[in-house]
Amino acid sequence: MQRDKRSKKLVLVAHCILNQNSKVLGLAQHSSMIFELVNLLKEKDYGIVQMSCPELTFAGLLRWSQTQEQYDTPMFRQHCRKIAIQLVDQVIGYVKNGIKVSAIIGIEGSPSCGVTRTYMGYKGGNIEKARRSRKKLAEKPGIFIEELVSELEKRGLSISLYGLDETRIKQSIKEIALILES
Repeated sequence: MQRDKRSKKLVLVAHCILNQNSKVLGLAQHSSMIFELVNLLKEKDYGIVQMSCPELTFAGLLRWSQTQEQYDTPMFRQHCRKIAIQLVDQVIGYVKNGIKVSAIIGIEGSPSCGVTRTYMGYKGGNIEKARRSRKKLAEKPGIFIEELVSELEKRGLSISLYGLDETRIKQSIKEIALILES
């Protein structure tokens, strides 16, 4: 048996955690990445898989801010499902080779990658109007997370999900640390 130094521990993270440049213009809360989470994962010796951003790969970098309702179309769901299938194929490969996939970390509020909360209600594309709008944070997952969970369930896989809340980053990091220890 060949020996190497890999930790055999892995997490999957929303694309924008490692690349804030992928966010809708005006919505990035960090300069490049969310270092607090990256540092935690490094400290705990986790490998990181950066999930594709379905919004970026569907609508491009110059897309406007949309809510979960606006993205909830057959074409976008199909796009998310395709990404989810490819990702779960990758997860199965890791698991079959003795690597533990400990968590999937999304971004709360995201119409795609929100785990427990996503924005609903806004109908339009102007970023300034979006900030002033009456959109509400709904207690439901984003579309990509729904499709990913569905694909994981179809294949009999169970992986903890956690939504990183950028509005309370320190508390979120503490909560993720607890998940990774369990």
